[in-house]
Amino acid sequence: MGTPERLAMEVLLHTGLRRSDAVRIGWKHVAGGRIEITAQKTGAELSIPIRAELMGYIKNCPKEGDAFIAKTSGAARSEKAFSAYISEAAAKAGLPEGSSPHGLRKAACRRLAEAGCSARQIMAITGHTDIREVERYCREAEKKLLADAAMAKLDDRFDVHKLPNQPDKLGNTDDNALNFLAEKSAWRSRQDSNLRPSA
Repeated sequence: MGTPERLAMEVLLHTGLRRSDAVRIGWKHVAGGRIEITAQKTGAELSIPIRAELMGYIKNCPKEGDAFIAKTSGAARSEKAFSAYISEAAAKAGLPEGSSPHGLRKAACRRLAEAGCSARQIMAITGHTDIREVERYCREAEKKLLADAAMAKLDDRFDVHKLPNQPDKLGNTDDNALNFLAEKSAWRSRQDSNLRPSA
């Protein structure tokens, strides 16, 4: 917290910008609680709402600075030097080799997809021009959401606390293990169930 490296990470994670745009944004790009910038690579006009969490990191950045992600002198970092800066910080933090600004851009896309954003909504934030790349994040997120929904249905349908008591005949067998379980569980029929009102 409070380090330039953390600020850089948060800017990338909360905007999903390419490194070429992330190193340029500063107070001159902020208007009405949004980051307004033209993507350098594609020319896409971006208007990204500034979340309260990100504002907590940039609010103390110098108003006269060139960019939020800056050198100690206040000058903006170059795109290539920024990649090396992030990779070095990631290595010091014990993150996997090859960690880069692009990895945080991908993480931003994944987070948006997992929050239920459509591919078009994500593209409006990140400036992607090829929907196929973004749809991949959406498909992966949808798989997780579908898996969660499936397990939730299973839990609701087969909740052992909601299942009716087992019939008396269960356990009437030569299987000693089943007989033992039947005795230990004290299974009762529906007629003897505690769920029936007493007469």
